Amino acid sequence: MTTDLNGDSIIFLKVAPGYVERTLKTIREQPHVSKAEAVLGRHDVVVSGSFKTTDELQKFASHTQGMESVRGFRAYPSLQNWTSPQKNGYAAHAYLLIRSADPARATTELSKLAGVESVIGTTGDLDVIARIGAENRDEMFSKILKQVNNVPGVKSTETLPTFAQF
Repeated sequence: MTTDLNGDSIIFLKVAPGYVERTLKTIREQPHVSKAEAVLGRHDVVVSGSFKTTDELQKFASHTQGMESVRGFRAYPSLQNWTSPQKNGYAAHAYLLIRSADPARATTELSKLAGVESVIGTTGDLDVIARIGAENRDEMFSKILKQVNNVPGVKSTETLPTFAQF
């Protein structure tokens, strides 16, 4: 059964050691991929893609999981899109994996915070994925600790900082 998706879906990849750069190059060439970045944390690569349907996402998943370098694949289809206008020029970025007691309220409040570039509602073991930017890593982590973790409805967060180069 095909389901329509709304906004950018987020995919996390675990990659064989030494293959991050090569995997990023290949992934960035795929249709529907709007962004692919290396991250620090339990995953190595995060992919943002504008898949219109679950069939498009599944086709991407099959191709990606067939790559020799990919060791793990976790997709979070975008069922609801709470995107604030894109803010460019930040030097530091991170993806926040968020569990929430009240996803609707959390996403509304998160989208109001300075530096929050996108907020995506999803299903699975996470409720919300947000992308945050700041002038530097210290400012970014301070925002996460002082602002994001105090948003009503946010139960827990996991931060995956992105790398500027790859």
